[in-house]
Amino acid sequence: MPRTETLTEQLGQWRAWLARLDLPSAPLLLPGRSRAEIEAALGPGIPDAVVEWFACCDGVADAPGQTVDEAYTMPWYWHASLDEALAVKAAHSGGDDPLLAGAWLPLLVCCGTDLYAAVWTDGAEPAVAAVLPEAGPAAIEFDSIAQLAAVVNACFANGAFHRDAAGHLDLDDDRYEQAYQAVVGRPVPG
Repeated sequence: MPRTETLTEQLGQWRAWLARLDLPSAPLLLPGRSRAEIEAALGPGIPDAVVEWFACCDGVADAPGQTVDEAYTMPWYWHASLDEALAVKAAHSGGDDPLLAGAWLPLLVCCGTDLYAAVWTDGAEPAVAAVLPEAGPAAIEFDSIAQLAAVVNACFANGAFHRDAAGHLDLDDDRYEQAYQAVVGRPVPG
């Protein structure tokens, strides 16, 4: 049976894809934070996968003259820093959204209100919800943070995520659906 890659390994592959495609975000990825810093910011009971996410990468640096496209680590989204994630969560009302009524934290954000967030209950592995306020309540898109990373890496491998003519990260919808179904075992939600 093949060895399952750790989340840290999968996140390292994601970073390697950005560099391999010479995407503008690759050199702007910030080093991760220490477990102690993450736990001090988030408090007790944070799932290991959330700690591991921010230990691998603490967001994307701002560069002079940078456009939002140059921050993307997947089409239309970038890795939130721990501070950015906390600020986005504090600013997000959550409203009556049942997935955002409990423990959650943004992982990937965009220039609007859309984001991908880890959502969890005590002792459970966090799932990843797509939070698209204009489209309705948040929905689980990935069963785990590791599954999100595996889908992203599969999308880079099959060309679903690719560098466009302008040098920015772009998406091929059909290939995304193929990669998602191959990794997750079900069609893309929605």
